[in-house]
Amino acid sequence: MSREAYHRVLMTKWWLVLATLVVMLFPAAASAKDITKILVVGANGHSVNLGSGWTVLDDFRPESAASPVSQPKGTYLLLYPLMEQGLPMEPGRFYPTAGVSCWSWSPGASDCFRIARLPKTWGQTRGLTWFAAEQTRLRSLTWKGSHYTVPSNYSVAIELALMRTQAARRAPTSPCRWRIRAQWQGPGTAREPTSLCLRGNGVATNGRLYPMPRSVATMLHTVS
Repeated sequence: MSREAYHRVLMTKWWLVLATLVVMLFPAAASAKDITKILVVGANGHSVNLGSGWTVLDDFRPESAASPVSQPKGTYLLLYPLMEQGLPMEPGRFYPTAGVSCWSWSPGASDCFRIARLPKTWGQTRGLTWFAAEQTRLRSLTWKGSHYTVPSNYSVAIELALMRTQAARRAPTSPCRWRIRAQWQGPGTAREPTSLCLRGNGVATNGRLYPMPRSVATMLHTVS
């Protein structure tokens, strides 16, 4: 590898680390103004946008909650608040039987809250299928030996793209210029892709392109 290429790889690696720290430690600065969407994703690969703004998120993560509650068992839907430019915040899930929402970057511990009310747009989720099994999450992401921070806003962005199977379309046939290796953890590990092609408008695997905002794809990679 030439000196120029080596420095380009090194700078890209540190840019990814720095950007991840800024977004995770200072979410208000990263979002700049507001929450643009709150996506609900079902096991059937469909998703629904409940709306925008902090008031919608407050329905699922009330600041006035007396105290956290234990994480319930049972079926659930996935919750993904998106900041400006489409970058996900900390993901969550909603358990309908218990009326509880839980939020966590990692598969383990969660902050759970009892929900007093659901957004008026909740009726749009009737077409979503509830998850019954535990979610399979990313354990590591690497590009040419450089490691992405996992979990992070960026690893969650990839998870979200792959979860929305109904939005996927045929992937481009052009050569992949940014190949990411993925490792997973959870009950569905054997079914998850380990080779991902990061493109300008999404992530591709097994001949399918799973869209994501171009701004998020730009944060995830630089095509030379």
